[in-house]
Amino acid sequence: MRPYSENDRGQFLALNCDPQVRRYMNGELTRKAAGKKFNNVLKEQLANQGACWAITEKATPAYIGHAYMESSNSHPFHELGFLFLKSFWGRGYGTETVLQLVRYYLYDASLPGLSASVDCDNSQSIRLLEKTGFNRERVAVDNHGPFFIYSIKRKHGGKTGEELKAAGN
Repeated sequence: MRPYSENDRGQFLALNCDPQVRRYMNGELTRKAAGKKFNNVLKEQLANQGACWAITEKATPAYIGHAYMESSNSHPFHELGFLFLKSFWGRGYGTETVLQLVRYYLYDASLPGLSASVDCDNSQSIRLLEKTGFNRERVAVDNHGPFFIYSIKRKHGGKTGEELKAAGN
């Protein structure tokens, strides 16, 4: 994962305008809406606000997806989200991304927990969240229908990664 650059615009728009990719995220965006969203990502990044990353393959600089973390009024913790280009589905990138973000936010940045929203019909994302340690908390409903809220809490009595290392854990 890395910060976004203007060079990522085309791939970001392709990702967010794809109806299959955004099937469980209230539908695809128009090119105009996706462009506006990308401009906001760059603007927030320059101001050290928000938390969005371009996900790339380790072996190549190829853009494969998008990850974000944001505060939410409907979740107990900050919300984590991710999207991948279809050609990279089912190859373990989602698991690797979520584990990396969980490790960073819960242990290095010392957040007490993270949340994620997932459409009740999105079995692949549900499996991914459960595989990476998230637990289903409840069902919520918005204008687009029902969805699950998952969360994961920091373990080890709330100690940070540095405290755990110092204690030999």
